[in-house]
This record gives sequence, structure tokens and C-alpha cells, in this order.
Amino acid sequence: MKRKVNVSDVQMGMYISELDKPWLGSPFLFQGFKLEDDEDLDKLKDYCEYVIVDDEQTDDGGGDDQTIRLSMRASPDGKTKITREEWARKAEDERRLTFQQSMREALDLRDRTKGYVEQLFQDVRLGVSVNTEQAKVLVSEIVAKVAEDVDTMLWMTQLKNAHEYTQQHCMNVSVLAVAFGAHLGYPDEQLQIIGLGALLHDIGKMKVPKEILDKPGKLTPEEFEIMKRHPAEGYELMKESGQVPAGALQIIRFHHERISGKGYPDGLAGDQISTAVLLSAICDVYDAITSDRVYHHGIPAHEGLNAMYQLAPNDFGKELMQEFIRCIGIYPVGSMVELKSGGVGIVLTNDPSNKLRPVVMLLRDPKGKEYLPRRYVSLSVQDELDKTGKWTVSRIVDPRNYGINMQQLASQEVLDGGSQVVHI
Repeated sequence: MKRKVNVSDVQMGMYISELDKPWLGSPFLFQGFKLEDDEDLDKLKDYCEYVIVDDEQTDDGGGDDQTIRLSMRASPDGKTKITREEWARKAEDERRLTFQQSMREALDLRDRTKGYVEQLFQDVRLGVSVNTEQAKVLVSEIVAKVAEDVDTMLWMTQLKNAHEYTQQHCMNVSVLAVAFGAHLGYPDEQLQIIGLGALLHDIGKMKVPKEILDKPGKLTPEEFEIMKRHPAEGYELMKESGQVPAGALQIIRFHHERISGKGYPDGLAGDQISTAVLLSAICDVYDAITSDRVYHHGIPAHEGLNAMYQLAPNDFGKELMQEFIRCIGIYPVGSMVELKSGGVGIVLTNDPSNKLRPVVMLLRDPKGKEYLPRRYVSLSVQDELDKTGKWTVSRIVDPRNYGINMQQLASQEVLDGGSQVVHI
């Protein structure tokens, strides 16, 4: 029998079959384990509010499992003893399977959302009546998926194609805004509104002439004045449909407003701009400056966050920007990092108990040799096993400098199980 137990009531010997948060981002090695030392109990208390206990696999007290040494752990069946090194390697397999399944679901949602946005924009250009009911369904899925596995959704926003910028941007901003809103504690009902407004925030651009919208260079002052109409154009279009709630309409109209009063279209300032609008604006700018477009390369995520932080006092508010950085992480999910050992990998999730040592998909070892299959390692676990300090992040690097195409990499890892490396 399985039952819900608050972490304050958890006892040694209990078999923890489920957490109240995703396993992939947790500090635990397996999906399901027997609680057998104070270290794991402390991690549970730091990471969870409650867990699901399987009484059929729980000890009735005493026995050898209460005296297992730190260097040994029980296997998932609770019988065979294995070393921590073996345990860590088995945990990599668990992480791989969990990530691949979650990414399949995320990519499917991404493709359906992109398809909807593309059709929606085409309808607006052709003057066809707009229906947002499908948008609401897709946003509901985004909210649910973010709650289930925010890290995979955040990585998905890093998988970009310059030739599909407009559709991807709208979807990415919606995902980022929902994730940020959830980080700030917004309830699901409000997240639905934020996600919808973010998904539709640029719909007014379909009223901008394509030669201006797709111009490969700086706009003239006259062209920029035309571009600045898109928030109001989108607002009027969605308001006329009668299908979009007021909170989402505000995001569409005001996402280019800034607290300094120097935004557009209405020049709002300070408290005239709601937090929901400002958080959406942060996500809009972050995705835009970190995205490749036909005429320029986006900047790396950490550089984008730093640049935005410098502008935050006049644009979004310093405190709100700081919360966004906390939401994205010190090493943003999807970033490529170089370890002190010289190996490189992709950040999969941040370890809540050790933000400087995330979970990483290792691509190459210190000598540049490919990991096939790739390793899904917790740097905090590896650092515990190997005290040399080499399992720490040295710096964030640009995948282009290593010949890695992130979108192809993710697709290949999911579809082919990481049997080969994809180069640009």
C-alpha cells in the first residue's frame, strides 16, 4: 500500500516511491529508494514537503539495512549491496530514461504549439476570424508540463532555429513566463492567463509589413514607428475576438512598456505596469536576445541575463530581475559548460541542494573523446565520490565553438538514445 507522508514524519527504513517534485532534478540517485541514513533524510527535508511511501517495501525496523556503511548502498530491490560508484552509474541510466521520456513529451508539445502559432499568424495575415480556444488548451498543457518537469521545458526553449524565430519566440516566451510565474508562486488559474498572453503577445506583428518585420538590419526611424504599433494592433485584434481575458490582453498591449516610462505604446511607468506584464516582458527580452535570427546570432544565456540585470532598474525592476535569474539558475538549463577537468556537457537541471553543481549530460571527456552513450551525472554526487574538485563547472561555453547543434543534439538524443554525436 502506498500513502502520502509529510517529510517531518518520515522514518528510517521507509521505501520512498515518489516525491512531490520531479526525480530528475532531485538530489537522489534512483526513482525509488529505501531511507537508510541521516544524509538522505536531510536531503528529503530540504527538497520535499511530502513523499509517497510504499509500505510493502518498507522495513519493520532493525536489520542490516540500518547499519549500511556510507560506501555501500542497497540496490533498488533492497537486497543486493552495491558500491556508491555502481549506484551512481545506475542513477545515470535512470536520469537518461527520465530525460528522454520527458523531452519526447516536451518536443511533441513544442511542435503542436509552433504549428498552432504558425496557422494563427497566417489567419491574421489573411484576415480570417481568429479562434483562441486551441491556444488555451495548449497553454493548459504548458502549465501542467512546467509543474511536472520545469527543467526539460526550460531546456526546450533553448532549442532554436533562426528560420522559425517568430513561432518559436511566442512559444518560448509562454513557457518562460509560466515557469517564472510558477517560481513566483502564482496559482494555476493565473498562470493560464499569463501563458496565454505571452503566447499571443506578438500577434500584432502580423499587421506589420513583411519587409519591415523581416528586414536584415536596423530599422529606420519611420520603420520603427510602424513596428511600435504591433502591441496596440494585437490588443485590438484579440479584444475584438472576445475570447481573451483582460489579464492576457494587458500582456499583449503592454509587454514593451518599461518602468522608466520610456516604453511603448502608451508610455506607462512604475506601478502602472502590473507584475504579470513585467515578468512577461522579461521573458520576451530574454528569449529575443538569446535567439539566433536570420541576420544575427543570439548571445549566450548567461550573457543575456547579465545584460538585462544592468538594465533592470529602468526596465523591469531590480528585484523582479533577480527573481528571474534565480528561476533560470546560475547555470541556465540548456547551457553548455566546461568542467574543471576539461570535459564538457549540457546542464540538464540544477541541484537545489548545491546550485554550483548541477546535473549535466556529459558530451566529451577531458581529452575530447565523445561519451557514447552520453553520461547523465550529478556533479554533486560525482564530487562526493571524487574529492579532486574536477567535478565542478569552470565556465559556460558556446556550443558553436565545439561544433554542436543543440536542437539536433536533443532530437537525436531522444530519438536515437544518444548513439551518435550531431555536429553543425
